[in-house]
Amino acid sequence: MRRPPSRTDFDGWVAQLGYGSSRPRAKQHLLASGRPAVGAICRGLRHEKAMVRRQCVNLLDHLVDDDSLPALIAAVDDDDSAVAGRALHALACDRCKEGECRPGEELWVAKALGLLRHADPDLRAAAIDALGKVASRRADVAAALVSVSERDADTGLRGMARHRAGR
Repeated sequence: MRRPPSRTDFDGWVAQLGYGSSRPRAKQHLLASGRPAVGAICRGLRHEKAMVRRQCVNLLDHLVDDDSLPALIAAVDDDDSAVAGRALHALACDRCKEGECRPGEELWVAKALGLLRHADPDLRAAAIDALGKVASRRADVAAALVSVSERDADTGLRGMARHRAGR
């Protein structure tokens, strides 16, 4: 097991997310550290290892604040579909949030709608799931989900879209 960084070396703790043996302790420390760790977590969204970026998105799902929103929104464009999908979840899901920040849909809905046509079915699924959280109050989103439910090549995603659209 790697030697842990000092308590306030948040960049060091973020780097620990890249190693299976130290990941649980690093996640726990960063989450418990809260706001002081957010800057390092945002920098971790640019880490070379996709695993670190995924873990940072997961942490921001709980710790997002107004200052970290731009980094989280940029993560929707990550090359790793798991990072991008988790970023969509973090932007759309209020249930996971521990702070006051609740990202507005105007910040992410357009990106999610565009991802409904992405080649990666996992990313399309993440977009469907995120959009399903606002479909009941947005006619444009409901219509897009109905369209996916009728046209997507993947039968599972068609069913998921139908369910999220409330049909």
